[in-house]
Amino acid sequence: MSSSELDALIEELTIDCYNDEEQLTGLLTGAEEALVVGEIATIAGMEIRVVAVDCPTDIRRGLTAVCERDGKRFELSLADLRFADDSELRHVTDAYRHWLGCERYGLGG
Repeated sequence: MSSSELDALIEELTIDCYNDEEQLTGLLTGAEEALVVGEIATIAGMEIRVVAVDCPTDIRRGLTAVCERDGKRFELSLADLRFADDSELRHVTDAYRHWLGCERYGLGG
């Protein structure tokens, strides 16, 4: 997705949001709707299954992904995960990274 397409997706997900906390909630809703439970993502070259997305009480932590690997469950930053090119969650995650001011994966990130 281009920068302008990411801006449009962010606008769509955060419509009627007036501060960062409300925008984060809009991005969370988009991520929840895009998630296919059990979807494969990678981090540091390792495959994991994403079973949920969340925003902890401390919003400074940002959006997180509840993940599973080898029978263990843990939370990771959603912005650190890579998804398949055809994943709807990848588009939302790219928009979230853009909103954060991070580069998208494949563009130096």
